[in-house]
Amino acid sequence: MNTIPPSALAIVMVVLLVAPAGAAQYPARSDTDWVYASKRECCDGAIALAQQYSADACRVSGGRPSPMRGGVQRRGFCTWQSTRDTNGAVLFRCQAEATVPCR
Repeated sequence: MNTIPPSALAIVMVVLLVAPAGAAQYPARSDTDWVYASKRECCDGAIALAQQYSADACRVSGGRPSPMRGGVQRRGFCTWQSTRDTNGAVLFRCQAEATVPCR
């Protein structure tokens, strides 16, 4: 019968205790409802909201959100719809998904 030497087991335990914990992810969604804004402003706003919700979930779990790099466009996904009001002005409704890295 093969057994693991106690010294090897001790080394494995030290590595497990010292190794940094993996980053968690908290995906979040947002919806702007109908707004008078450009499509880009609408999506940027929806992604920013989803990022904020993701960061809030990270903090609530005891983590620390990592700083965002590259702006809102690079850290989320946005879908949109458009319509016109009775005066012909365009309105957009944007839904976004985003995940902020959490450590």
